[in-house]
Amino acid sequence: MKKEWPLHVHIFILFIWVFPVVDFLNGIFLTSGYSIPVGILYRFCFFFFLLYVVVTGPFVKSKFTMLISLFILGNASIFLIQGIVLQNALVWLVKDAIVFVKYFLWALIPYYFFQYKKIFKEVNIEALFLWISSLFTIELIIPYFLGIGYQTYGYSDAGYKGFFFANNDTSLAFMVSITFTAQALLSNLQKTWNLRVLFLTLLLFGNLFSLLLLGTKTGIVYGVLVYLFLMFYLLFKARYPTALYKITIWLISFFSCSWIVLFGFRYIIDLIQGTYERIVYFYYLYDGNLLLLLTSSRSHFLESGWHFFLSDKHAIFTLFFGQGFEYRLEHFERLGLIEMDFFDALFGLGIFGVILLLLLLGHFIFKAFQSSKRSIYSVAIIIMIGYSFFAGHVLFSALSSTLLGLVCGGMILQEKE
Repeated sequence: MKKEWPLHVHIFILFIWVFPVVDFLNGIFLTSGYSIPVGILYRFCFFFFLLYVVVTGPFVKSKFTMLISLFILGNASIFLIQGIVLQNALVWLVKDAIVFVKYFLWALIPYYFFQYKKIFKEVNIEALFLWISSLFTIELIIPYFLGIGYQTYGYSDAGYKGFFFANNDTSLAFMVSITFTAQALLSNLQKTWNLRVLFLTLLLFGNLFSLLLLGTKTGIVYGVLVYLFLMFYLLFKARYPTALYKITIWLISFFSCSWIVLFGFRYIIDLIQGTYERIVYFYYLYDGNLLLLLTSSRSHFLESGWHFFLSDKHAIFTLFFGQGFEYRLEHFERLGLIEMDFFDALFGLGIFGVILLLLLLGHFIFKAFQSSKRSIYSVAIIIMIGYSFFAGHVLFSALSSTLLGLVCGGMILQEKE
C-alpha cells in the first residue's frame, strides 16, 4: 500500500477487507437469535463514508456523473414521496432507509473509483477479490469441519451455510469468488510457477467445495461449469512457458479426473444428496411444473404479487412511485418480496424507479459488451445481473450490493484515460 495515497483510500480498502468478517459475524448473531445489528451498523458507516468522500471529492463533468446524481437523488425523492403519500409509520421509514442504503452502495462505489481513477489504478482490485474469496471460503469450510453451523435450507438436510444468514447472497458471493479465482489461476499457470499457483489452486477447490456445500442449484451448476471451462482451457487453449509445463498440466488433469471418478464423485454425491432430494420433493409437489421448480416458486409469487400491486388502494400512485419495501411486507406478507430484483424494484420503486435503475445498469452492461473494455469484470457483472433477475438478492442485499459495486468499479478502471 503506497504512503502517498489519501487517507480515505486506505479507509475504503479497510472497509473492503473487513466486510466478509462483518457478514460472518452478522450471520452468527442472526442465526443464533441475537438481534445485534452488526451488518446494519457497518453498512451505514460505509454508506456515509462513501457519501462524504464523493460529495467532497472532485466534481467531474460527465454523463456518468449525471447518471449517478440522477440515480441517488431520484431514488431519495421516491423514498420521501412514498413516506408522505402512503403515510408510512416511522418504523417503516427506518426499515426502508436501511434497504436504500444497501441499494445505493453499488452506485456509490464505482463513482468513488471514477473520481479517483488514477489512484485506484494503482490498487490491485483483483487482489481484493481474492482476499474476499479466501475469507468467505475459510469462514464456511472451518465451521463445517468443526461440525457446527446450520443447513442451507431449514428443516432439511439440504446444503450447509455455516453461520452465514442469507443463502442466495452467500451463494452469489462464492460464484463471484470462483470467477476471479479461476481467472487468476489461469493467468498464473501460463507464467513461471511459484507458491502463488499452489495458493490459487487450493483456493479454487475451496470455492468449488463451498458451492457444493451450500447446495443451491445455481451455485452447483455454475461451479461445475467453471471447473469444466478451466480444464478445457488449460488443456487445449492455454500457452505455457515450456513443453514441460504443458505435460505437467496434462498429467495433473488426468490424475485429478481419475480421482474424482473413482473416489471424489461418491463424496460429491453425498454432499449434494440433500439438494437432490429437495429438488425431487418439490418436483412432485408442483406436479412436474418445471417453471415453478426452476424459479423456486418465484413465478407464482410474481403472479400473486402483481395482482396485489395493481389492486392496492394507491394503485395509480404506486404504479409510478412504488410501494416501498416495508409497506409491501406489512400488507402482503410473503408476497411482499418476490426475490426477483427487477420485479421487486418495480413494486418497491415504481416505473420511475425502474427507469433510474435501467439507465445506470444499462451503462455498465453496455461497457461489458464493448470489445475494447471486456475483462473479467464484464463476465462477473453479467453473472450478477442474471442472478439478480432470476434469484434476486443482489441489488437490495448488503453483501451482494457491495460486490456488485466493486465489480462495476473494476469496469471503470478498465477504461483508458
